[in-house]
Amino acid sequence: MSVPQRINDYITAMRPAAICNRCLAGGVGLSNDAAHPAQVTGALATTSDFTQKVAACSRCKQVKKVIRAIRS
Repeated sequence: MSVPQRINDYITAMRPAAICNRCLAGGVGLSNDAAHPAQVTGALATTSDFTQKVAACSRCKQVKKVIRAIRS
């Protein structure tokens, strides 16, 4: 499975919780903390299935840019 698909599936499985790129990277097993997830989440946020905003991450509880699935 491709990394973008793993990221999509992970965010969708967490619905309705929001997650930051760093926690997302850890959740899908990426070693490059937030670089790759940022590219993928930026693209996902342009679709009607996801939303991105500044809020508390459901995992690390820090307020930063997070993404969440609004549809499955």
